[in-house]
Amino acid sequence: MRSAQTLTIRRSPVRGFLHRTWIRLRLRLSCLLAIGASTIHVRGALRFAATVLSGIAWVLLLLRNVLLRAVKRVVLFLVREVEATAGWVRSHDKLKMELYQWRAERRTEKNHTRRGRAAPMILMACVVIVLAAATVFDQGFEVSLDGEVLGYVKDRDEIRAVVDQVEQRISAYRGELYSLDADFSYRLRHMDRSEPVDLDALASRLFASVGAVDRTYLLTVDGEAIGACESKSALELMLRRILLRAASNATTVSTGFVNDVKIETQIGYTGQLTPIRDMEARLTTERSASKIYTVEVGDTVSAIALRNDTTVAEIKALNPDLDENKIQVGQEILLATAEPFLSIYQIITESYEESIPYETEIEYDDTMYKNESRIRVTGVRGRAAVVADVTYVNGEERSREILSYEVLEAPVNAVKVVGTKARPRSTPTGKFIKPSAGRYSSGFGYRPNLGDYHTGVDYAGAIGTNIWAADGGTVIWAAQRGNYGKYIIIDHGNGFKTYYCHCSKLLVSVGDKVAQGDIIAKVGMTGRVTGPHLHFEIRYNGKAVNPLNYVSK
Repeated sequence: MRSAQTLTIRRSPVRGFLHRTWIRLRLRLSCLLAIGASTIHVRGALRFAATVLSGIAWVLLLLRNVLLRAVKRVVLFLVREVEATAGWVRSHDKLKMELYQWRAERRTEKNHTRRGRAAPMILMACVVIVLAAATVFDQGFEVSLDGEVLGYVKDRDEIRAVVDQVEQRISAYRGELYSLDADFSYRLRHMDRSEPVDLDALASRLFASVGAVDRTYLLTVDGEAIGACESKSALELMLRRILLRAASNATTVSTGFVNDVKIETQIGYTGQLTPIRDMEARLTTERSASKIYTVEVGDTVSAIALRNDTTVAEIKALNPDLDENKIQVGQEILLATAEPFLSIYQIITESYEESIPYETEIEYDDTMYKNESRIRVTGVRGRAAVVADVTYVNGEERSREILSYEVLEAPVNAVKVVGTKARPRSTPTGKFIKPSAGRYSSGFGYRPNLGDYHTGVDYAGAIGTNIWAADGGTVIWAAQRGNYGKYIIIDHGNGFKTYYCHCSKLLVSVGDKVAQGDIIAKVGMTGRVTGPHLHFEIRYNGKAVNPLNYVSK
C-alpha cells in the first residue's frame, strides 16, 4: 500500500507537465498564425482557427494520456498482486526502480513525439487557414466619407462613377458645371464581401448634400400640372383633407383617387409657386366633360336632358344631326355633363336584406284550352341577409362584391296550370281583323255634316262583296231591323260584340259558331244608307268603342 501511495504522489508532475505543454502549444500556434494579419477581422478569424486546431491537438494528446494511465494501472495492479501472493519483499525495490526507469523513458519518448508531431500539425493548420482566407476574403478598398466607413469596393472607379453621375445631374439642373466637394478616403484591406458599398444610397446621399440646388414639389393630376409648393407635407395634407371630406360615415374599407395623382420633386424649378388654398379650390370644383348616352325604350330628348342635368339646346348643339322627334332605341347621343375635378372612390361595407325571387313551375291540364292558364299556387319571394363591399365613384355605385349571403326565408315557387286542349275554330283570339276589303269612308264619332253621332266606321264597297267575321264567336242576331237593315251580331264571349250592318245577304243564323275570317254576309245597302257599304261596330260591355283602335282603315 505504501508503494501505491508513492506512485500516486509522483503522478502529479506529469499532469502539470501536460497542462504546461498544452498552454505552450496554444501560444505558439496563436503567435505563428497571427503573423501577417492586416485587419482586426482577419486576426480574429485566424485566432479562432488556431484555437480550434490547438483544441484538436489537445484532444489527441488527452486520448494518449488516457491510454498511458490505463497501462500504468494495469502494471500497478500486477505489482500489488505479486507482492500479496509471492511476498517478494526484496525484489519490490528493484521492481520499483525498474518502474521509475520505465516512466522516465516513457516521458522522454513522449516529449520527442510531441516535438516531432507539432511541426506537421502547425504546417497543416497554416495551409488550411491560408486557403480559407483566399476563399472568403479578397483584396479591396475600405471606403470612408468624412471619416465614416461606408463599406468595401473592388475598385476606386466605382466611387468615381457615382460622383460623376451626381455631378452631371446637378450640372444639368443648374445649367452650369458643378463639382462635388466630397472627402473620400480609401484603405487597402482584405475586402469583406458581406459589406459592399451601397452605390444607390451613396448617390442619394451625395445629391441630398448639395444645398445649392432648390427643391420644389409639383402636383399633377392625370399628367396636368396643378401647382408647385415648397412643402411636400403640405400637399399630402391637402389631398388627405379632400379624401376625408368625401368619406361617408359608413364602414369604409378604403378611399382613394381614381385619377393619377402624383407629387413630383422638381430640382431647379423656375415656375411660380401656387398657394395651397388655390390648388385645393381648383381640385374641389367641377369641370365639364362629355359622355355617351344610349337611348332606351320610352326616352325623349327632353326627358334625357332632365335626367342628366342639361338642356335640349345643349344636346342639339353637341349632336347637330339629331332629330328630337325621331330618336330610336339604341341610338347614341353625346351629352355634356359636369364632373368633379378629382374623382374619388370609396369601398364601403354594407349589410342589407335582399328578396329572393321565386320560380314558376308549369303543370299541364288537358281539360283547358291551349293559351288558357291559371295560377294554382301563388309564388312568395324569400329573404336573404347580405354583406357586401360596394364601390362608389363620386357617390355612384360602380361594383358590388358579395362577402356573405345567408337565406332567412326560402322562396315559395308559383304553380301555373296551362291548358293543352285544342281550341275550336270559333274560339275568340282576342284580336280583330278588318271585316271588309272596302274603302274606309266614314269614321267613328260626331259627324257635323249629318248632325248625328256615328257609333261605328263605314267601308264602301260593291254590292255582293264578302264580309268576314272580325273574330271567332257565336251569332246572336241575324235579321233585318230599322236603319241597320240586314245585320249580324257576333258575341265573342270576352265582353266584346261586333255588328255587321246594311248587308245584302246573310250567310249565318243565330246560334252558329263562326271562326275569325269566316264569310258571314255580303255587302249591300239595306236600311238607311246613301250607297252600298258595310257599317262595322265594336261594343265592349254594351258600349260602342272606336273600331279603329282595334282594326285598320
